[in-house]
Amino acid sequence: MVYLSDPPRRTPAQRMLRYLLGIGAVALIVWGLASLPYEILRAERSRLFGEEITSGLVLKVRTDENPDHPDASLVIEYKYVDPDGYARRAEARMPDSEWSRCRPGAVITVLLVRGRPDMARVPNEVEPAFQVWLRDLMN
Repeated sequence: MVYLSDPPRRTPAQRMLRYLLGIGAVALIVWGLASLPYEILRAERSRLFGEEITSGLVLKVRTDENPDHPDASLVIEYKYVDPDGYARRAEARMPDSEWSRCRPGAVITVLLVRGRPDMARVPNEVEPAFQVWLRDLMN
């Protein structure tokens, strides 16, 4: 920019305000990056490569109260066989409405991440809202 005369000088109050706004912007960016759930981002990035469907067997059913999910106190432990032939165990928090379907000995559908058989989930499993939003965004 070309000035024909001297540029206007900022007052000390204007300089202080710009300085404080700069510090606030940097703090906001650092806070935003620190609060990202990287484990969820990695899991959903892996799921982009596709999921395989297999079946699992419910082993145990228990209740576990969680204030984050008041309508999902049902926790199931299930066993499934991954594509490599290894039997694995996992747990899933389910909505209370799934109580009748998830009895011990019941066969359930399990979704495996292609290339990462240790990452499994049940279709109606209760997940963090950010994870559901991210999966809907990517699909």
